[in-house]
Amino acid sequence: MSSPVINQDMIQEFLSYLPASKIGKFRLLNKECNKRSYESWFVNLNLLRTNRISGYFIQHYIVKGHELRTSFVHERSDLQNNGVSIDFLPPGMIKIEACDASHGILLCVKYTKPSRGYIVFKPTTKQYQVIPKPEVKGWDMSLGLAVIGLNPFRYKIQRLSQSRRMCMSRGIYHLNHRTFMCEVFDSDSFTWKRLENLRLPKTDRLIFSNPIQVSGFLHWISRNNNVIRFCLKTETWSFFHTPNSDVFSGLVRYEGKLGAIRQWTNKDQEDVHELWVLKSSFEKSWVKVKDIKSIGVDLITWTPSNDVVLFRSSDRGCLYNINAEKLNLVYAKKEGSDCSFVCFPFCSDYERVDLNGRSNGPTL
Repeated sequence: MSSPVINQDMIQEFLSYLPASKIGKFRLLNKECNKRSYESWFVNLNLLRTNRISGYFIQHYIVKGHELRTSFVHERSDLQNNGVSIDFLPPGMIKIEACDASHGILLCVKYTKPSRGYIVFKPTTKQYQVIPKPEVKGWDMSLGLAVIGLNPFRYKIQRLSQSRRMCMSRGIYHLNHRTFMCEVFDSDSFTWKRLENLRLPKTDRLIFSNPIQVSGFLHWISRNNNVIRFCLKTETWSFFHTPNSDVFSGLVRYEGKLGAIRQWTNKDQEDVHELWVLKSSFEKSWVKVKDIKSIGVDLITWTPSNDVVLFRSSDRGCLYNINAEKLNLVYAKKEGSDCSFVCFPFCSDYERVDLNGRSNGPTL
């Protein structure tokens, strides 16, 4: 007797009512179920039925006056942001430094004197926690944040920093793109731990950026197109190459896997973004997924679904539906303004989390 045919429409209808943490388990059923659960129609339906919110924290740096302004923009222009903001944080100049986009948890640094503090927070529940300062003194070069447990709630922060001594050469100060001090903060122990320095080969350089978090790993890309990977479980580094020797502009997360974007010009002289995806977290083999025509904006930095990408440049960010060829403006620099943008994708529910048993941290 043959096995009954699985009705994919019924499965997707059932999945649309589940929280994101449960959907991941069902994606292992089959390839079609996995792919359809990343399509924009399903993602939007699931957000609506589970009372979650998805959008972007836009941080504006005002050059004149050295001011930071932060606002939240909903992914869908027809929906309100339900009061999501960072206004509940301690007063002062707050700079968002990292985000776990899938769990709605962010890391910021409060720069207002006399004290400088690191804060982990969840905007939808207005919870925050002040964490200890890193033991190693130096400049933050890159910070990564990842939630590694939900019950109990647990996260880790990975910090790459440099001291003035590391950046001095023959009496001249310059950025060091090869050697970094490395520390990890674990919310379970509530302490920072110093690891061995990260050192890149003499011929290579790290591209400073927010790392891409996929399956318990943080990923950066180097100028020689090497992927620099940090395992949050073992707290160790590994290195592997992007699909080929051509120039790749950056890394993204695509259908729960690590993706790499290559920019090139096709035979019709059209600018194209080529998307490659790592087969699995434990392999180093890449598969080409698709070509995405350029819309005149520089970089692809986020994929909220497998048919929508976020294009970003220095003055605007746009969501582009690849199948419908439809473009929606997320944010734009006002003409004549002297500000720059940083964009942090954000998706969250409204469930409270255990930030060390406190709804708010001590006042800085």
